[in-house]
Amino acid sequence: MNKYKKIGEAEMIIGIGLSFLVYFFCFLLDFTGIGAVITPFIESFFTFGTWLFFKNKGDPFANRVGANIAQYAANLIPFIPSIVIAFITKVYIHNHPKTLAAAGKVAGAATKI
Repeated sequence: MNKYKKIGEAEMIIGIGLSFLVYFFCFLLDFTGIGAVITPFIESFFTFGTWLFFKNKGDPFANRVGANIAQYAANLIPFIPSIVIAFITKVYIHNHPKTLAAAGKVAGAATKI
């Protein structure tokens, strides 16, 4: 198992830049008729690459099946920067795991009321 390593600022900038580049390319393809078929595959490859990146960083949330399915399903929506939003959200969750744990406890307590 890989040790948990936080994501640095340079990795964030590079990752967000690459996700914007892929999104912009897919946004342009969405205007063509064939783009609706091609862009989900391109975005899915990027999503798989980010999964490998987070897995390599020792992310304990990388193998959550529901989150991964939702992320791949979001790739099917055209003109929405789902890969950018997903990358930024995953970086925040990765670098602040205690915030997510606290939110889970609050949500769990709220459902019991």
